[in-house]
Amino acid sequence: MIGNLLLLTLSFGVSVYSARILGAFTTPSISHQIVFLPIMKELAARGHEVIIITTDPIKEDVPPTLRQINVSFAYNLWNNDLENIIEDTKYNPVKLMDTFINVLNDINSRVLEHPDVQTLVHGNADKFDLFIVEYLIPTLYSLKHKFDCPMIGITSLDSPYDGHQAMGNPTHPIVYPDFTLPFEDVKLKFFDRLTSYLFMQFSYIYDMVKFIPLQEDTKNKYFGKDYPHVTDVLNSVDMLFINTNHIFHNIRPLTPATISIGPFIHIKPPKPLPKDLNKFLDDAKEGFIYFSLGSNMKSKDLMESTRLSILKTFAELPYKVLWKFESEDLPGKPENVKILKWVPQQDVLRHKNIKVFITQCGLQSLEEGLFNEVPFIGLPVFGDQPMNAVNMVSKGLGVKLNYESLTSDQFKAAILEVIGDPKYKKRAEELSRISKDEPMTGMEKAIFWSEYVIRNNGAQHLKGAEGKIPLYQYYYLDIFVFLAFIFF
Repeated sequence: MIGNLLLLTLSFGVSVYSARILGAFTTPSISHQIVFLPIMKELAARGHEVIIITTDPIKEDVPPTLRQINVSFAYNLWNNDLENIIEDTKYNPVKLMDTFINVLNDINSRVLEHPDVQTLVHGNADKFDLFIVEYLIPTLYSLKHKFDCPMIGITSLDSPYDGHQAMGNPTHPIVYPDFTLPFEDVKLKFFDRLTSYLFMQFSYIYDMVKFIPLQEDTKNKYFGKDYPHVTDVLNSVDMLFINTNHIFHNIRPLTPATISIGPFIHIKPPKPLPKDLNKFLDDAKEGFIYFSLGSNMKSKDLMESTRLSILKTFAELPYKVLWKFESEDLPGKPENVKILKWVPQQDVLRHKNIKVFITQCGLQSLEEGLFNEVPFIGLPVFGDQPMNAVNMVSKGLGVKLNYESLTSDQFKAAILEVIGDPKYKKRAEELSRISKDEPMTGMEKAIFWSEYVIRNNGAQHLKGAEGKIPLYQYYYLDIFVFLAFIFF
């Protein structure tokens, strides 16, 4: 106990002068924003002058030193393309990557045209001491050069390979496959390993042929050709915050400049549930099931056959069901089902009567369930969700189903298995306890290392050299050729 108090004192007791901090988080997805915004709010609460560019401005308890540039219009662009993104890129990580990059590049272009952002780019604003940015689309990284300040990249998931490469972390495609690859097992079979290798090589080529030139063109348009090349700015990041944890991600050695801030950085203090919702859950004497497909995939957009299978299953169960359903009308809704367009998810998962969480396996949803010791049924859709579901199953936290081919019998059997077999609940309790057994919380780490970068004007000295080594040297190809020449 004394050791923990001492560490907490050290982590928060190191003083740093009041700094000016700029944050840029332009992905219009609340599952991304809820990881970034609490850090910026805490930095402002500690007396720093903070400006953030965000699609989801903080509305409650905003510190007086926090200013927000609202770019929520990005949701209009995102939602117009989201259905196509989901349908066209399912289980095709190459197309997923290309589609996301094009959409997010368009969004960032619109963000850079916002009058307040234009004032930042071309005005005579005072110098910033730190720039924190979502490490995804590098056009905005040029703000580091604009203000000549250190930069921290941050991700709401694991980092793409180029982030790990910039930090000098190992990026071996077999040992550390990309988190978007939808493998069916944590132990890669031959064709999984082949896929991972080819995907890594394709990513290198794609970056050189399309991604970097696209970003360079956008950077030249909005910042000017006299700014450093996008590749140089991308690799000049001082520190990388990744929202990973050892339950839902593979173990990977990290350089000191890479800080894992997962898994619970976005967890909020408990709040009372609305009275009608609380009564519904309190009255669930046999327990209740919570069903949500997250903020991007909408339950109202499920195929009719899938929706009917789900309704048939729920009608046959002895449990109440709370379903996050984005429409006021659900034809055929059984009496035991309550639908809400928006659900205070964290507080619902805290309720004593919950039995299982049916989820699309978004990382933040899995973290919230794990925090509250709730087992899962996974219905992954796209992105990192399939791999999250595989890891969830491999850790014994639940079962995974294919939502496109879902039948009522499969669904019912899975629900009864997870609720009826105590091993799932016991495993959730065990891994929740392990996940919380850390010397510092994710927030404490994020604040300490943010202020560390400010105090030391960067953290280049903490980065590794692995990402700077050419591939032919990394894989010993020149040595093999030399030894073969001598031998033969």
